[in-house]
Amino acid sequence: MEQHHYYVTLQAGISNAEVRSNKGESSYDFEIMANENEAALLRDLLEEANNADRIGYVHSHFFSNVIDAADRDNMIYDRLLNEIYLTIYDLGTSRTKKDIEEMGILEKLKEVKPSHNPTDPNLH
Repeated sequence: MEQHHYYVTLQAGISNAEVRSNKGESSYDFEIMANENEAALLRDLLEEANNADRIGYVHSHFFSNVIDAADRDNMIYDRLLNEIYLTIYDLGTSRTKKDIEEMGILEKLKEVKPSHNPTDPNLH
């Protein structure tokens, strides 16, 4: 599949994150080179992270007596963020890779297994 430039915005938070094929007039955080399937995967990860964030909010505000749920929610969300940043890095242009390296998070991201499956035994 042919790769194209995509522009990823995360600065407004996960709920407003986007992957777009046109640079447009809006600002963006990262530029990647991806085929349609890879761009769709990144969009799916962003949507999953947004959903996990909302679930975590509900659990922490309305079910605060269930400590395990909030901890699990945070772990799932963190692992999704790791997977998002690793995917952006893997697909990133040389400038994007440099930007992520300069953030000083790359080695830490690689230490965490990017699994967001709540039944994953490594989550517990």
